[in-house]
Amino acid sequence: MKKLRRRNQEPEEFQMAPMIDMVFLLLVFFMTVASVAKSQRTVELDLPESEESKIPEDASGRGILSVDADGLYYIGDQSRSLEEIKDSISARIRKDPELQIQIRADRTTEYAAVRKLLKAAAESGAYEIIYATFEAR
Repeated sequence: MKKLRRRNQEPEEFQMAPMIDMVFLLLVFFMTVASVAKSQRTVELDLPESEESKIPEDASGRGILSVDADGLYYIGDQSRSLEEIKDSISARIRKDPELQIQIRADRTTEYAAVRKLLKAAAESGAYEIIYATFEAR
């Protein structure tokens, strides 16, 4: 039995350019995902229950505002004053007029604090406000 040999075959060169491109694409992808995930973090609250609660199919395009049991206001997980919230909402509505504002309030939060947040959102130009609740079982 004869052994087959390849004659005069040059070794293949490994192409680095496509590998470098893929590494940079993955790097950009993970940086983008991390920044989006950070912007969507919220403060932990004990939300009220509602029998009419529905899980949204698409939660994108929402500004998340929260008020905790002590009456502190948050954008995402960052504590803010009502003036800072107004400025932030106004800026986001200028960029995206279809922005929906999601209000999250702890079940023990006094309504006066929630009303101030609602007023700040309305004064900023928000016209569609969604209340976050848990689905009652």
